[in-house]
Amino acid sequence: MSARTPARSGPKQARGIAGGAASTAVRVVIDAADDPAWTRAALDAHHPDSGRITLHPTCGASSPPALAQDLLRTLGHQLPPRNPNTPRHRATWADQATPAWTAAACWTGAHRIGHLIVLRAHTLTLTRWEQLAALRRQTGIHLTLVWHRPMDTALRERAARLGTGCQMINSLDTARARWKEKGPQRPHPARHPDAGPRPHGSGQHLIDHVPRIGHPLHAGLLAAQLTSHSNQPEQLAAVRLKDLAPDATALALPHPPYRPTSKLTWHPVPTWAGPLLTAARAWHYLTGHPHPSHKLFQHLNFHHHNQLTDIAAALGFTAAITTLTGDPAWPTPTDTR
Repeated sequence: MSARTPARSGPKQARGIAGGAASTAVRVVIDAADDPAWTRAALDAHHPDSGRITLHPTCGASSPPALAQDLLRTLGHQLPPRNPNTPRHRATWADQATPAWTAAACWTGAHRIGHLIVLRAHTLTLTRWEQLAALRRQTGIHLTLVWHRPMDTALRERAARLGTGCQMINSLDTARARWKEKGPQRPHPARHPDAGPRPHGSGQHLIDHVPRIGHPLHAGLLAAQLTSHSNQPEQLAAVRLKDLAPDATALALPHPPYRPTSKLTWHPVPTWAGPLLTAARAWHYLTGHPHPSHKLFQHLNFHHHNQLTDIAAALGFTAAITTLTGDPAWPTPTDTR
């Protein structure tokens, strides 16, 4: 990389292309000399608590969900462990582009991220740019892409495919100001106070680790289980989308026999669990199943149900879910004949 500071472009430091106005939610910062100072400034802007994250893509990662996996890690979520002895048809959900990007969108909203800064944008394929544009449309975030070489035809082609106007910036001072923007503000809901003192030992261990789980439905189910103190798979399976308060501050569990007309008991949701249940609900909206009577954890069977039991077991915890003899997300080899 060059340490030279590129010349500034005077009054035309920021200009719109592809039909966009200067106020557009997508910006491209042009670091023409690949100056380390620009990268440092972008990394310094990373502040999740302020709704702003900086993503540094993994160099050379070429698998379809690679960028989504990078984003999930940047958001603080762990991906399922890979087993080299596992057949490809039983790959984890994170190894498939659609569920990986859906999970990334769910967590982006649940963590109230309003601004995503992506470094090394010149190394990303057109498909990656389109994936980022789709994420912006789903979540409403501001998107800033950092192009570490002079403007060229490839940049113009990618900007034209974003599906929105695009503003070019080639001044470091202007870029710093843009990077500090928080994007759309999402107010924090008024949380119920956590019931009693924070637990010690295994209880605190779970509260520390469950929020790091990558799949929203996996994290949401364990959060519901820990919040309600229910170990009944049938009871948690009966929870509907409308049984979660709009601001995710309370969760209702039905009494036996777990029918739509069953009596409900409401449980306050502690602060740490709110984003997990919010992300689980967002999964339904992003996958086209938003009806309030639909079950909140209904689609676990289609997203590697038994991986959840393995993740919980690794934490020394038994998930309130019935273990399957096979994974219905994929056919077994004998089923493919």
